[in-house]
Amino acid sequence: MSYQDETFQRREQLLLDTALTLFRDHGWESVTVAQVAAAAGIGKGTVYRHFSSKESIYARIVLDFTGVCLQRYRQEPLDGQPLQAMRRIIRLAFDLLNDNPMEVQLCLHCERPEFQERLEPGARQAFCDLERQYQSLFNQILEAAVVAGEIAPRPMEPLYWGVDATFQGVMAHIAGGGFGARHPAVSRQNYFDHVADFIISGIIGPVASLGVGRVESEQ
Repeated sequence: MSYQDETFQRREQLLLDTALTLFRDHGWESVTVAQVAAAAGIGKGTVYRHFSSKESIYARIVLDFTGVCLQRYRQEPLDGQPLQAMRRIIRLAFDLLNDNPMEVQLCLHCERPEFQERLEPGARQAFCDLERQYQSLFNQILEAAVVAGEIAPRPMEPLYWGVDATFQGVMAHIAGGGFGARHPAVSRQNYFDHVADFIISGIIGPVASLGVGRVESEQ
């Protein structure tokens, strides 16, 4: 790598680190590109050599955060009990999300269709690729669970939809700052434990017997 490339990468990481600090301290919606540039000691015009807009910074932060999380999940051993590994990954995910509420807010923001439509093609493709990697890990664990006799063979995609929907709810709680007055006596860790058990029960449970096991294509 050339000196110019190294300088470019270091400056880009400085901008991301500075943006993260400002977003956490002042709120990601209110911070401007000019403020990020000033705090980093870089001209505003130089910022646009790295990021075409503040939304591009949002996207990069989310891609980096979710990519690091995925690496952590992949390190969990299956140990002959894939569903136990799945539960450990789910609990690890909840803890990582809980420790990074600002990133969770950005994740939810970046998933909105109108946001994705405004992204440059390369960034949009990066989100699609990362989603496929998450689904691939999910399928890998479930296929191992089938081989181990922990669950019966069934279509994987509907199970992924259910897990994803449950995660969206957990992320909304974290992004919003907690449970408010609805569940004042529930600790987050207790909540996370029960939701993790709920997800695993849903994966094990006989979905087809409820009459909702059939997957139909959209017309």
